[in-house]
Amino acid sequence: MSIKRIFLLLATLFLSVTALAADKLAVAEPVGKGGVKAEDIEAFWGILESSIKSDEYKLISRGALKQMMTEIGLTTSSDLVNLNSSQKAKLGQLETVKYILVSEIGKFGTRYNCTLKIIDSSTGEIDQARTANLRVKDFDELADKIEATLQALLSDKKEVISAILYPVISVSPAPAYLSKDFNVRLESALLNRGVKLQNLQSVAKILKKNNLDGLFELEPKMFVKVGKLLEVQTLIQADITRFSIVRKPYYVEETGARGVRLTGVLEGSIKIISAQSGRILASVPFEERVRFRNLSREMTRDWSLDDYGKYLIKTVIPQKIVPEMLKVSALTGK
Repeated sequence: MSIKRIFLLLATLFLSVTALAADKLAVAEPVGKGGVKAEDIEAFWGILESSIKSDEYKLISRGALKQMMTEIGLTTSSDLVNLNSSQKAKLGQLETVKYILVSEIGKFGTRYNCTLKIIDSSTGEIDQARTANLRVKDFDELADKIEATLQALLSDKKEVISAILYPVISVSPAPAYLSKDFNVRLESALLNRGVKLQNLQSVAKILKKNNLDGLFELEPKMFVKVGKLLEVQTLIQADITRFSIVRKPYYVEETGARGVRLTGVLEGSIKIISAQSGRILASVPFEERVRFRNLSREMTRDWSLDDYGKYLIKTVIPQKIVPEMLKVSALTGK
């Protein structure tokens, strides 16, 4: 066999393997808004299909997508973003496609507004980390921008951004500082370990603006609503079931010394919640005790019980709680 034929055979084999390894992607017909003409929708559809230039994805035909939609009882592309639980289950059973690109195009005044979203067919959920919005003056500008936008949406290198919610506190009476101090320390420790977070102050403002700042135990649908408002992929919420400074008197018979030894107790769990489905992805329990007798008298001379409580939070979160949280892949993206 000639060297030329060998190279040709290897090239053919490589392309075949690449095609088999590539995930299958479908581009649904764009949904028109604001009086967009049928020919504009068709043109936008063509631009989307021709702009997908990645070896990681194999584009399936429009006919294959139509057949797939028929199998799960859908008639239009707009139905894809409103799947019921039964349709999501059927979609997950199909091997026709792994991802579906859904889009909307509308004309407002003289400009076009385009929204792009990626549906993971295994779950039927829209991936909030893979959404984009473009506002352009014409289709030429759209064609210039769409390729880079799609490349970013289809990249496997997703950045996971999380938001810390107000903790659920089952402690009575709870110190006034507990909620804020716990979250501030948790934010700092997670940021120091490379976890991407929405700013706590921004989260508080957004939730308050939408009358969600007083809700501590949310239903899955509400978690999804909060996730969309905060534009994050995961939500972090602590459930604190015990927080106390235990006083234990002691007496040393040999010397006659008397006093009180203090021990801090912090118990509960950290829930990692999907902002797409509202489901709990992981629950990280903690049950920690800190004995304060090792602290120097000089350090604790003027301390109140609140100072001991704040020291307990400051110590336990970065040393005990956060290392366990970092084992949850949904939080780190690893």
